[in-house]
Amino acid sequence: MKIRVEVDDQLKEPEVTIRTPNDVDVDQIVKAIEAAEATAARMTFSQRGENYQVALRDVLFFEAADHQVMVHTATDVFLTRQRLYELEAVLPVNFLRVSKSAILNCDQVFSLTKSVTGNLVKFQNSHKQLYVSRRFYKGLKETLERKG
Repeated sequence: MKIRVEVDDQLKEPEVTIRTPNDVDVDQIVKAIEAAEATAARMTFSQRGENYQVALRDVLFFEAADHQVMVHTATDVFLTRQRLYELEAVLPVNFLRVSKSAILNCDQVFSLTKSVTGNLVKFQNSHKQLYVSRRFYKGLKETLERKG
């Protein structure tokens, strides 16, 4: 594989062009680029009146409750002024809507359990858990299976 980088001061954002023969799986290349971009992405959230830059790779899930959207990491909870539908539009592909009131980071999922009482997600390196609605369970399960 050849990689060529051109610096162009006229561009407002990075542009990636992939030239490949027909037998190459372009989807894998695109997903790898998107994943690399997602790990570098950061957003600003607040906690007790102070603003913090948080890497999106550290976010476990976003949860809406009482007209607020909380941002959960393994150790902290932050607030954001953005609504879930706004976040859903700007978050990378590894974030998935799992209920009317939650979006989770698929890269942080440790386990997904289906039971009579509800569908429960547990996260890596955290005691936090999140319920997945029946409507979104199948999509989450398929996404996690594709990731391996």
